[in-house]
Amino acid sequence: MDIVQDMRDIVWSVFNTDSISLIIMLVVVVAAGMMLGELARIIQVTVGALAIYGLLRLAYTLSQGADAASLPETAWGGLKLMTVGELVVYFIAFAIVISIVHVIRNAVASRGGH
Repeated sequence: MDIVQDMRDIVWSVFNTDSISLIIMLVVVVAAGMMLGELARIIQVTVGALAIYGLLRLAYTLSQGADAASLPETAWGGLKLMTVGELVVYFIAFAIVISIVHVIRNAVASRGGH
């Protein structure tokens, strides 16, 4: 049962973060879900949403007074420390929420047309 505990710990570490990061994450996945044209493009859109999330987090860090000159090295160091499990959790979570937003948007749009 160690693998179940490990998976739970990874999920907890990804989503047990500051409120601003969670808000940025929510805004990015909702926007990606609204812009997703076909569900078949979920992988590309999810990768793009993850990149945008990372860039917005960097922008927020800069807006809070972080040293811009050391930020690329700090960000790269943080990325190197990220485990494959964390990356998979981010990817799956983003893909699921983007898909749900896409399905809801399509359901609302189809009801509005009738």
